[in-house]
Amino acid sequence: MRRIRLGRQEVCSWALLLASLVSWPASPIAAEGEAKAQSKKEIQVNVDEQTLAALENGEPVYTFDIVSGKPDKETLTGTFKIYRKHEKYTSKTYGSEMPYTMFFTQDGKAIHGTNMATLRSYLHTYLTESVGSQGCVGLTDDNAKLLFDSAPVGTPVVVVPEEP
Repeated sequence: MRRIRLGRQEVCSWALLLASLVSWPASPIAAEGEAKAQSKKEIQVNVDEQTLAALENGEPVYTFDIVSGKPDKETLTGTFKIYRKHEKYTSKTYGSEMPYTMFFTQDGKAIHGTNMATLRSYLHTYLTESVGSQGCVGLTDDNAKLLFDSAPVGTPVVVVPEEP
């Protein structure tokens, strides 16, 4: 092992090499990955307005119309986390296809694609709640895919109740 004299101290060459590697600036790719890891994502569901907002660092990235639960099958309110995702899923209870499913409760409530979500959202908001879901948060398939691709497992889901 070669020793290098620095002032009054001798240092091993491998220690210098290690020190220089530690002090190098991070590569742009590493810095970008670190920034993504530090970004704070959250999904906010407003049952009263029948909307979903996907936030990153507090700023809205997407806002979608939704259809939420109908009477006696209301969408649960509170703070949850996405704990499981499936690109293609079929409901075991109802036998319906649920593309881009993101489960946020242990009893099967999820955010997912659904048929005629925009029309059902309008009807649910302005005419009758009877066209609502079985407690899930329904989006168009295209919107569900965008959200599915941008929200990792662990993303918080905040469901705000209807105002009295």
